[in-house]
Amino acid sequence: MMLDQLYLALVAYAEHRVAVAKEAANQARSAATDRESVAETKWDTFGLENSYLAHGQSVRVAECEADLAYFKKFAFSDSDEITLGSVFKVERQDGWSKTVILSQCCGGGEFECQGSSILLVTPQTPLGQSLLGKEEGDEILMKSRGVDQEAEIVKIFLPRD
Repeated sequence: MMLDQLYLALVAYAEHRVAVAKEAANQARSAATDRESVAETKWDTFGLENSYLAHGQSVRVAECEADLAYFKKFAFSDSDEITLGSVFKVERQDGWSKTVILSQCCGGGEFECQGSSILLVTPQTPLGQSLLGKEEGDEILMKSRGVDQEAEIVKIFLPRD
């Protein structure tokens, strides 16, 4: 896997999240200030609800922009053991396989790069914690639909490769 292309796909993913969040915030702001949102009675809370939604979406935009700033300064780990910034491939016995990036943010996010699905995992999650310090060939337990399944770290991608 070419980490240069992966980096570009990661930043594009973060930029897309910002664009989607901004669009949602703009829609919520428009709904909050629309004539249809003006209260007709003292019990009509549609406008108030829309303003709460607009505020929440604005907070989400700020979070997505912070994530984008993080990824623009992101550097892949050059360690043989999994640490923050590591890119590695995990496979389970049931055939499930995924390329994973251990990142400080966007946990659970997925995007495509070179025909592969890339999963972002944070070290704050049980999975992320179980991955820290692991090396190629090590096994971990993963939950799949509430069931523990063994998985193996089959490859750690390094910038020097």
